[in-house]
Amino acid sequence: MTSAAAAARLTAADIDAATPAGRNRYADALRLASILVVVYGHWLLAVITVQDGQLEAVNLLTVQDWTHWLTWIFQVMPVFFFVGGYANAAAYRSARAKGVSWADWVRGRARRLLRPILPVVVLWIPVGGALVLLGVDADLVQFATQVAIVPVWFLAAYLVVCTAVPLTYQAHERSRLGALAGFVLLALLVDRLHLLGVPAIGWSNFLWIWGAIHQAGYLWHDADRTPQRAGPLPRTAAGSLAVAAAGYGLLLVLTQVGEYPVSMVGVDGATRSNNSPPSIALLALAAGQVGLALALRGPATRLLQRPRVWGTVVMTGSLTMTVYLWHMTAMIAVAAALIPTGLWPARETVDATWWLTRPLWWAACTVALAAIVPVFGRFERAGAPRTRPSAIRAGAGAVLATAGIGLLVFGGLHVPSTATGVPWIPLGMLVLGLGWLGVLRKPARPDHVPPPGGAAEPDEVAPMDAEVDPGDR
Repeated sequence: MTSAAAAARLTAADIDAATPAGRNRYADALRLASILVVVYGHWLLAVITVQDGQLEAVNLLTVQDWTHWLTWIFQVMPVFFFVGGYANAAAYRSARAKGVSWADWVRGRARRLLRPILPVVVLWIPVGGALVLLGVDADLVQFATQVAIVPVWFLAAYLVVCTAVPLTYQAHERSRLGALAGFVLLALLVDRLHLLGVPAIGWSNFLWIWGAIHQAGYLWHDADRTPQRAGPLPRTAAGSLAVAAAGYGLLLVLTQVGEYPVSMVGVDGATRSNNSPPSIALLALAAGQVGLALALRGPATRLLQRPRVWGTVVMTGSLTMTVYLWHMTAMIAVAAALIPTGLWPARETVDATWWLTRPLWWAACTVALAAIVPVFGRFERAGAPRTRPSAIRAGAGAVLATAGIGLLVFGGLHVPSTATGVPWIPLGMLVLGLGWLGVLRKPARPDHVPPPGGAAEPDEVAPMDAEVDPGDR
């Protein structure tokens, strides 16, 4: 039976019955919710207007300054990394108990994270070249390919964090709060040096900022695994709301009294950014969001006990990476199909009509994405490669893949300045890195649908999926 056929036969009742009693359903729901919030946030921020008969694409944040506050809602990657810490703690404990090496750990994480990138790159490079041959402006094509690939940025940061899990989790076991405090202090130091103008050092906060949030996820896993032990995370809704208030309060101070921008994502033309490189404002945002998430766990968990609700989370969540990686392509397709043809009302400014049409815009993008996801969803089932890399190849592969992704995100998948338009250097780095990580190799066994909520092989555990032995919780 194929993966698609197997998935189609599952009912909500089947999924609910197959889910271990100890599974943290709320973690899965948070993972899915965070991705969906980012998707709809990106669709909202894209302002496509018609100026003198030509399509113009700008960021809403550069058009209306008040929307910078909306990023406090739509920038929810801190929630993703927090849940990632929970999932990686569970998965690493299981892998360590089975004797999985560091190289195999990195390979398994890389295959699950990076394999879904392949069709995005394979599709957009020839499409970009074809559009230029058809007479589309090369700079516009470069911009479109950059928009399509830009969601991949966080996979590079997350791969770095996942690669370091064997070290960071050991540090957590030795000193739970000490390890978290160490990440926070390093983030503060790097942030201050970056503000003072020390070259390049700020980029290391991709590890320290996101790593600190990931360490907090380890604490959440501890609280679930050993609920009888008092942990540093609040156990009550009131305590969680107090953490949220403290986080958002600190964020207000940093942005209104300090020198940090209100926007939690980059704004074109701004002198500073909170996410490129990450600033300590993201840590304050993370505290606020984590506090709110923990405060809502009780009612959300009760809701997730309903088979239909839980079944929807499982089936949709199994395609999380596909949804994330292709949502900007879906938006580009909608814009290209509807605006030039007159099927969508062309606007010159962001006015009341533009805002009133946003729900319809979201709906159109959702339909386009729903058509794309079944085509490429199979790439989320990474399988196990036929060979195992050495530690050196795994480490070098992770470095090259991360660097290649970063360069492609900043430059796009079409470069007008080259004869072919192909970004050969970053593409070569990515391909070589993926090859050394075993991502390009055919799986040793066919893809399959893992038992909903049940145990999975170490290589088959999704990066954000705590599908490990229930007893390890």
